[in-house]
Amino acid sequence: GFVLASSTLFGRESSPDKRLQNAATVFQEIMNTPDKGIPTDLFEKAQCIVIVPGLKKGAFGWGGKYGRGFASCRHGDRGWGAPAGIRIEGGSFGFQIGGSSTDVVMLVMNESGMNRLLADKFTLGGQAAAVAGPVGRETSANTDVLATAEILSWSRSHGLFAGVSLEGATLRPDGDENEKLYEKAMTNKEILQGGVQTPHAARMLICELDEFTKGVTSPCGNATARSLEFSGRARLSEIHFATNKADILPDSEPALSQALAALKDNPSWKVRIEGYTDNVGSASANRKLSEDRANAVADWLASHGVDRARLKTRGYGETHPIADNSTDEGRAKNRRVELVRMR
Repeated sequence: GFVLASSTLFGRESSPDKRLQNAATVFQEIMNTPDKGIPTDLFEKAQCIVIVPGLKKGAFGWGGKYGRGFASCRHGDRGWGAPAGIRIEGGSFGFQIGGSSTDVVMLVMNESGMNRLLADKFTLGGQAAAVAGPVGRETSANTDVLATAEILSWSRSHGLFAGVSLEGATLRPDGDENEKLYEKAMTNKEILQGGVQTPHAARMLICELDEFTKGVTSPCGNATARSLEFSGRARLSEIHFATNKADILPDSEPALSQALAALKDNPSWKVRIEGYTDNVGSASANRKLSEDRANAVADWLASHGVDRARLKTRGYGETHPIADNSTDEGRAKNRRVELVRMR
């Protein structure tokens, strides 16, 4: 049945390195949209986090689901510890937001929830009180439901982010993932209780967690530099342009400054600046617009001290969308600039 089918599908999954990058990107994007993301006061109270990038719907008539991700736990002012592999499968999922692939984030709020995470296997809802998390910048974290919940959970699909009930889903350690990541067999309890060195492939994820944690100084540089270092690509989603033009709007300054700092701190890096649009308008006009926007970013960086010879530009127009063009939110995500390190 389900376990056999899911293990076959697990075999086709991407490598842990790629999944760690995806987990870091999911967390960064969610936390960078505070009005629609995980409330920061809840994140501050959490003891552990579980991130499953790209939970899949299985082709099992009764709607099975499975995913592979990572858990990390907080260790006081030392920040977040090395990640352990987690598998999630089954479950009825109280809030269905469609799509064959959904990102899932869970916050483990107290010691009893953490103890379950250290166990061999547990079922959400049955053994662990798990509720849909609230969305927004701040929340009154003292409501009765939040005060007693062991685990709060959210999901994101097609750009839509909301609390989700994962009733009946089972979480278990992913020993295969741990062995690949740490090059020896390790239990989730050994990893999550601290003292294990964070592997290089996981540094981007831990840096992102530390970045959003009060009282912890992230030693990892700015987010654009991290993305370029670990994945070779950085999405500059906070650079905005005038409608149908390549004029950079003033609110783009922080994102441009971060890109500038990344390139100045790493003078050997050469990057390709890629422009993308949504699908409104003709394909040829969109390609031209995306090229102009990429060039506008290159010109800004060059005018602020980056050697223009280090910067290439490319416009891809409406190709390679990262979200659904049928919604305003999806189109906004597709209008973007990305930096790619050239080897």
